[in-house]
Amino acid sequence: MLVIRNWRNVTPVVGHESKLIWSIFRAQSAEGLDENEAVLLGFSGLTLHRLQGGLEGDYHEHEATEQVYYFLSGQGQMKIDGEIYEVREGDAVHIPPKVKHQLSNTGDDWVEHLIISAQV
Repeated sequence: MLVIRNWRNVTPVVGHESKLIWSIFRAQSAEGLDENEAVLLGFSGLTLHRLQGGLEGDYHEHEATEQVYYFLSGQGQMKIDGEIYEVREGDAVHIPPKVKHQLSNTGDDWVEHLIISAQV
């Protein structure tokens, strides 16, 4: 089934302490979601995240999930397994399972990024 969703039609939630998160698509196996959101067969999620200037998310890891962050706008720093990396618009970052990571917005403007997640 083909599904087209606009992120503007999704109600955001606050996650990872300070991020606004729009859950655009989730895995079909996810419970409690409508048929237009729970459509993914191989991936577990496609989410749009926004982080306000000067804020940071929590330092966390995912046991059995790999992620790709793709930065749409802004700049900041990612702490990945204790190392700090600069990130900005156009960058893509692959995070394997069990790797601790955190995004910090070091600027004044919002950092906007997509996260593609897959269970492994």
